[in-house]
Amino acid sequence: MTSGLRALIFVTMVTDMVSCQDFIESVVDSCAGCEHKYTFRGSRTGIFTSPGFPDNYPERTTCCYFFHAKDEGRVRIEFDYFELEKSENGCNYDYIEISSINIRGFKEQPRAKYCGKTTPPLYISTQSKLEIIFHSDVTTNAKGFLGHYEFIDKNWHPFPPSTIGCGQGYLTGSGGDIRSPGFPGPYPAEAGCTWVLQVLPMQRILVTIIALQITNSAKCQDTNLLMLFDGHVTPELDPVTYCGQLDQEPVERREYLSIGDRLVIRFQSGMNNLGRLTGFHLSWTAVTIHTYGGLCTGFQCAGNSGLCARNIAHEQCRFCIDASLKCNELPNCGARDESDEHKCLNHIFRYVGYIGAGAAVALIIIIVIIVVCCCRRWRRRRHNRMRYHVPKNQSGLSAQSVTRSLLPATSPSVPVRTLDRSPRTSSIMYTTSFTDCRLQSLNDDNAISNHSSTKALHTFGNSKSLNHVNMETDGDSDSDVFHPVAESSATYKGHQKRPSYHMMRELCYQDGNVLPDI
Repeated sequence: MTSGLRALIFVTMVTDMVSCQDFIESVVDSCAGCEHKYTFRGSRTGIFTSPGFPDNYPERTTCCYFFHAKDEGRVRIEFDYFELEKSENGCNYDYIEISSINIRGFKEQPRAKYCGKTTPPLYISTQSKLEIIFHSDVTTNAKGFLGHYEFIDKNWHPFPPSTIGCGQGYLTGSGGDIRSPGFPGPYPAEAGCTWVLQVLPMQRILVTIIALQITNSAKCQDTNLLMLFDGHVTPELDPVTYCGQLDQEPVERREYLSIGDRLVIRFQSGMNNLGRLTGFHLSWTAVTIHTYGGLCTGFQCAGNSGLCARNIAHEQCRFCIDASLKCNELPNCGARDESDEHKCLNHIFRYVGYIGAGAAVALIIIIVIIVVCCCRRWRRRRHNRMRYHVPKNQSGLSAQSVTRSLLPATSPSVPVRTLDRSPRTSSIMYTTSFTDCRLQSLNDDNAISNHSSTKALHTFGNSKSLNHVNMETDGDSDSDVFHPVAESSATYKGHQKRPSYHMMRELCYQDGNVLPDI
């Protein structure tokens, strides 16, 4: 009995397979009699209709519509009129089915079937080839459909032309970066920029947000927006929208991995930018997905990003990027993977340059401080010399006469010190702040005499250039006569801290008065 049941099941399966094969062959056979081909070599735009339109289409009919654009182009389909037999549980009777055909000749995941009076939305193929299949059964008929097609270029998008400052609009290659107009300065008002990113068919596009400052609110309700369209822009395609500022976005939203090999980026600003916000800066990278252990001909990222598991259903995977993108100071492996910027010579050179620049600045500051201090000291010394310096008497008077003229007429004679061998014999300098002189009082007879005598100051140290002299002045004579006298017991304390001054004469003179005898 078991063998009989197995035989029955086998016969049933074979019968079903034959029936399915007959159905497929019947569809192919029917398409052979109703094929429509449209290529870019013909008209760039055109229309296509169901059999017999605007009359009702026939029963048991299957028609195939083939569209072939350029290798990097796409096909745009839009229906102007649509009316097929209505179905309660899905489109099981009369329907159309739209599919893109990849470079290997296989149909990609087909879009949902359309039937009844619901007009299909605008459709843009994901590949350069597209196929539409129309099928009708033996029951109710309708008028069918009317649509038009357009072969679009690889850089097509539905937005207006970009404004000034947006840069190149169509980007290909292994990667790069995009900035808002004027970045890092404020972006202009009423700006509109569109960038189309296209990579190889087996690659995907990784976008990493580096800087973001579009609005002050995280709610994207303003006209200032940054939008990412995965694939071609269609009305039913909801973009990934960014606004606000970078610190308001979670780490997961700072990177995005496309589903296909094409991405459209759109930035638009409103009537004004009162906050003078800077806009955005992002990097984009063409990546190939490799699981751990896979072969990568370029640079293989460390795999710290969570995009692989979220988009590809691999528990562990890594991005393979072009080797030229390593150490280019852009996050080509994602916001959380910095492996492409590790062990880079340019970073080392930059740090060394910073250290060298800092050392040079510090050295310059030290030199400036030393020069300023030296200048101040020189000026101070020059000021002191000018203060105490007496020029030569231009009337031919001797230095002794000048010295005499500086003393009050009623003041007693004061001891002086001369430098006979000094090259500047005409200089007289006051050093009352440096020298403390004590003069012994003379006896009463000498104190009341008309002629006062002074005692020579002690020489500084044991200098041979200093001679002890007493100066006596004859009131009846017009000239000053110097008579050497014996040194008294007056004590004196000389200042030797500034010996470089080499004073010609020093007077025991302070504040315009001769120091009194002790």
